[in-house]
Amino acid sequence: MKKVAAALLCAVITSGCAHSVSGTAGASPLQELTPEQQRHVHVEDALRAADPCGLLDESVVRAAGTIQQYGSAVQLSVCSALTARPEGATTYVELSLLPSMLSDAALTRPDTVDGVTVYRGAGADLARGTCERVFRLNVGTGEEQVGRDALATVRAGTVAGQDACPLADAVLESAIDRMRSGLPARDGTSAHQVALAVHDPCEVLDVLGTTAGGRVVDPESPPTPFDCVLFPNPNRVPGSEVTVSFTMSPVKENRPSVPAEPERVGDRCRWTSPTGEPIDITRPAAGVDEFTRRLGHAGAVVTVHGPNCAAVARVADAANTAFG
Repeated sequence: MKKVAAALLCAVITSGCAHSVSGTAGASPLQELTPEQQRHVHVEDALRAADPCGLLDESVVRAAGTIQQYGSAVQLSVCSALTARPEGATTYVELSLLPSMLSDAALTRPDTVDGVTVYRGAGADLARGTCERVFRLNVGTGEEQVGRDALATVRAGTVAGQDACPLADAVLESAIDRMRSGLPARDGTSAHQVALAVHDPCEVLDVLGTTAGGRVVDPESPPTPFDCVLFPNPNRVPGSEVTVSFTMSPVKENRPSVPAEPERVGDRCRWTSPTGEPIDITRPAAGVDEFTRRLGHAGAVVTVHGPNCAAVARVADAANTAFG
């Protein structure tokens, strides 16, 4: 059980070190966004607004066993499910709207399902009991659909020696069917996701107003819908950018005392605060171990980091006002 549950724990990569300095936020516009920047923002908005659990049908997952866990407790852009059969065999399914570290093999064997581009990839990995499928999301038309910024993944895993691809394919086909009329919208009151998921981290700019220099939009970078890179001052000095990030953390580490001032970590300053009520995606009668149960009990965390502690403190205060 622990090995299967650990497969659900994805690394969270915080961006914000190297960005184009073109583009601004609507809260304090200094120039018009280019068409490329507008497309980039549109994709990020669409990914943030979409509910990954709206594409992961419980009835399909239930074919693999009794559902033990279901929800977005590891990452905001991921919905995962854990099932168990009477004999104890466990299976996990993970649907991600923001896949990272896609291998070249994952984007091979292209196919079309109901007009949607699908990549069958390398197929079943019997040694690990896993299977991955990649498909293109319906986030817009034309150029907005070009590139990896519109891809999603279905990953399934079970015991070694078994083929997880039939389950991955069933989830894939169900997800494609569910997004026929567009991606399902998030609901801030849903039990399978935290309330912070419906917010845009760039809402801090509404609080900062003209005291900030606006948002950084780099159309060449991958979409980061739960990060906002901004200039803390109107003079927009390159290298002064501050990043506001939303992540998830198990509750055991999710309720630290909020530091009054940002903490210096290496050559950067960092401020972290748990926000809102946590969720528990473990079903009441689930027979999971403590490690697995802990992974499923998580809450949202807001992190602000940048090179200047005074700037980080000011943005952190705005974040506390916007999301606290």
